[in-house]
Amino acid sequence: MIPQTVDAKVTSPHEPPRLVPETIPPYLLARELTLFQQGANDVSASPPCHCHLEFGSLSVEEPDATVNLDAFWFVDYDPSNLPSTLPVSSQRLDGDFNDLTKTTRNLTTFRFDAAQLQIVTGGLHVVEVVVGERDGFDSSSTTLPQRAMKQGYTSANYKFVVDLHLEQIPGSCPSTLPSKRECP
Repeated sequence: MIPQTVDAKVTSPHEPPRLVPETIPPYLLARELTLFQQGANDVSASPPCHCHLEFGSLSVEEPDATVNLDAFWFVDYDPSNLPSTLPVSSQRLDGDFNDLTKTTRNLTTFRFDAAQLQIVTGGLHVVEVVVGERDGFDSSSTTLPQRAMKQGYTSANYKFVVDLHLEQIPGSCPSTLPSKRECP
C-alpha cells in the first residue's frame, strides 16, 4: 500500500506573492506619513527646493522563482474615477530560471512627489502598491481596472496613507526619511 497525500489541493496556478513586512523600514510603518511640500526657505532658494516621500526597501516574496511578477503603484485609486485607476509607476519583476532559490525580489523606490504627480489638494492621500503574477492580471475588468486578478490568482497589496501639506511652513521642508528634500 502506498501512502497518499492529505494536503489540501492547491486551486491557484501559483501561490500568491506577499510583501515581506520585515523589510519595510520602520519610518514607513506609521499610520500616516506626513509630507510638507515646501518651506519658506525652499521657495526662496535658487533653484527652488521641495520635498517628496520615498517608498523604498520593500521586498516581495514569491515561492516560485520562475514566475514573472508586475508591481503597480497607485495614488488615490478609485474605480469610479477612471484617470485614478492608471498606475503612476510600474515595475517588472522577472522570474529567474538560473537561480531557483531567488524567491525574494526587491521593488524599486517609489517617489511620491505631489508636484510631479500634479496633486493640487492637500489632506489625506492613499499610496498603494499592488504586486501580482504578470499573467494573472485581468485587463478586461471594469470593477477594478488595472489591478483586478483573473480567477485563481491573488495579488499582494499594501497601502500607505499620506497627509499632504501644500501650504508653506517656516524654514525648510523636513528631510527625515521617508521625506527627502530636493534642490534641482
